[in-house]
Amino acid sequence: MLRAQSSPQWLQAVLGDFDSFLVDHAANERKASANALSLVVHYPDQGLLVDTLIEIAREELDHFQQVYQWMKRRGLKLGRDEKDPYVNKLLKATRNDREGRLLDRLVLGSVIEARGCERFGLVAKALDDEELAKFYHDLAKSEAQHREDFLKVARAVIDPVKVDEALDRWLDKEAEVLNSIPIRAKLH
Repeated sequence: MLRAQSSPQWLQAVLGDFDSFLVDHAANERKASANALSLVVHYPDQGLLVDTLIEIAREELDHFQQVYQWMKRRGLKLGRDEKDPYVNKLLKATRNDREGRLLDRLVLGSVIEARGCERFGLVAKALDDEELAKFYHDLAKSEAQHREDFLKVARAVIDPVKVDEALDRWLDKEAEVLNSIPIRAKLH
C-alpha cells in the first residue's frame, strides 16, 4: 500500500535509542486514541464510523497502556507532548469542507496506520528480546486491521470512487512527507 519504505537508517536510529522510541511510541498511541474519538465527536450521525472508531480508540488506548508498562520496566517516564512533524505536515493538507475533511481524515488515518504497521513489523523483526518482539509483531497486525477499518468506514460513508482517488493522493503525499523529515528514533 505504501509508496515509500522506511529506510534502514530509521531502524538503526530506533534500535540505537530504543528508550526515546518507546516514549514517542506511547505518545503516538495516546494521540491515535484521541484522534479516533475526535472523529466520533465531529461525526456522531455516522453509525458505522462511531462504532468502528470507538473500538479503535479503545484498542489504541490499550496499546498506550501496554507501551507505558514497557516504559516502566525500563525506568522511563512519559514525556511532554511534542508536535509530530510527519503528522502535522499531513494534517495541513486536509481539506476544510465537511465531506472533504471527513474523507481526508479517514483515508489519512488508514495511511498512518499502514506506516505504523510497516514500522512495527520492522522493529519486531530486529529486536533480540523475544517478548518485546512479539509485542511489536502483534501491534503490527493491529495496525493493519485499523488501516482496513478506516478504509471500510470511508467507503461506507463516502462514494468509494472518491475514497480510492483520495487514497491515491494521500499515498503520494505521505511518501513525500516521509522523505522530507529527518530520521530520528521516533515512530514517525
